[in-house]
Amino acid sequence: MPSRIPEAPRRIPQQQRGERRVAQLLRAAGAEIAAVGYEAATMSAIAGRARAPIGSLYQFFPNKLAITHALRIEYGKDYEALLTALQLEAGNLSLDRLVARLISVSVHFVESRPAFLPLLDAPSSTRSPLSLRQKLRGRLAQCFDAVHPGLPRAKALRFAAVTLQMVKGLNQLYGEVSPPERRHLVCEYKIALSSYLNARMGNGNARP
Repeated sequence: MPSRIPEAPRRIPQQQRGERRVAQLLRAAGAEIAAVGYEAATMSAIAGRARAPIGSLYQFFPNKLAITHALRIEYGKDYEALLTALQLEAGNLSLDRLVARLISVSVHFVESRPAFLPLLDAPSSTRSPLSLRQKLRGRLAQCFDAVHPGLPRAKALRFAAVTLQMVKGLNQLYGEVSPPERRHLVCEYKIALSSYLNARMGNGNARP
């Protein structure tokens, strides 16, 4: 049975007080999902963790899909900020070093947001919007262009899309293996991603 599309927030905060309340509710949602998993998390538990009346939660988010969608958008924006910072470094990095930094940044991102991996089990309808995913590809494409100036934009975007899918695969496996195995997994993904990108643009010209 297909998942329902998350409803838009019922109330858009217009003042700093409202923005702080939404941020508080999203932090509580993240903490609850990290603690019990996506399926077991409930709106009442999220409100309790936020020390907010359940009615206050429903003022902003009509259901769990909506608050999950908002949380994933927030995480997507956070990751975009990390890619923006990486873009500033990229001009001074080799391709292999860029790959190492990208994976290190991605692993730190996952580990610093305990709800991120449990959210991979959330319905696909709660994914961040296509426009945000396109921004992530654009940021990473700019990183590639900084390493290899003159790389055609269409190819840079294609390589970015494939790379982000590989990072997504790392994220999924990262949550399934034991902590000692994670270090080995990260090494394998660095090798795989470096091999792919070097084969495609290691000499500065992507070959067909």
